[in-house]
Amino acid sequence: MRTVPVVLVAGHLGVGKSSLVNHLLRHADGVRIGVVVNDFGALGIDAMLVAGQASSVTSLAGGCLCCVTDADGLSAVLADLVAPATGLDLVVVEASGLAEPRELVRLLLASPDPHAVYGGLVSVVDARDPDLDHARLADLVVVNGLDLCPSAPAALEAVRSVAAGAVVGTSHGALDPALLVDPVRRPQPAQLTLDALLREADGEHPHVGAETVSFTSEQPLDAGRLAAFLESGPRGVVRVKGIVRLPDGGAAVPSEEVPDVWEVQTVGTAIRVRPAPGRLTTRGARLVLIGTGLDEAALCDGLSACVVGEDEAPPSEHAALALTRYRIDLATA
Repeated sequence: MRTVPVVLVAGHLGVGKSSLVNHLLRHADGVRIGVVVNDFGALGIDAMLVAGQASSVTSLAGGCLCCVTDADGLSAVLADLVAPATGLDLVVVEASGLAEPRELVRLLLASPDPHAVYGGLVSVVDARDPDLDHARLADLVVVNGLDLCPSAPAALEAVRSVAAGAVVGTSHGALDPALLVDPVRRPQPAQLTLDALLREADGEHPHVGAETVSFTSEQPLDAGRLAAFLESGPRGVVRVKGIVRLPDGGAAVPSEEVPDVWEVQTVGTAIRVRPAPGRLTTRGARLVLIGTGLDEAALCDGLSACVVGEDEAPPSEHAALALTRYRIDLATA
């Protein structure tokens, strides 16, 4: 079943949330984005300016949509946006004026909608005076305005010292969309779209590109050690995705109820797993880690420590629960 990540963008007025959203829209490159806003007037997208009442929907360039709502109507709007008929690949919620970011995170994590999945909390902070409390909550902290901050390295280090998630510095909100969603390849139209024209007119705002680290193993991974690795929020990692084989599904007696190959997706320390589709299989693990400033050797060492050794005792009946307790069962959600 198709799912759509819902990303929350939070931060004080004037820190660059609108710039970040605009950058995502103008550099979507085939990704169809739904945007939920209420203080929409600051966004530099002309079509948004006509969306003047709660729950209204306005079409943007490139198959994107803009919705305007208040906190009470958020669940209904999200249900409309993530429905398969919309064809959206990502939904971005600009949290200013809606609710506290912590409450929005709880709302998303508790959502019964099988098509909406938590895509992470992005906190935008001002490089000149970063809000460290906001940084502590986020899966990804965007330290914006580096071009205006004479002590940018010190600001980044201050945020990294308290942030549990990844930290990236930007100017003009130029965040690489690949940190939030995988690129989508679609046929290009015969003429330039509005977002492409805007990009040509405005010029590029170079962004720090997303980095990836790949890990493969021909041996299964221990569920407990892998869960601990993912729960720790490895430094610089925003997302993890891939498939993992657990030894005998983590149970002493394999069964259809305990599959041995699992699909793993994480955003920050939010983990979700489900039985891997039949076409996806591995003898051990195939994982990709996405983020910025990644230490490839340290990450691979951490995952290598999760590999089950040939001389290890068989797993206990409930060994897999360390990881499979994060299971999402879309068929019954």
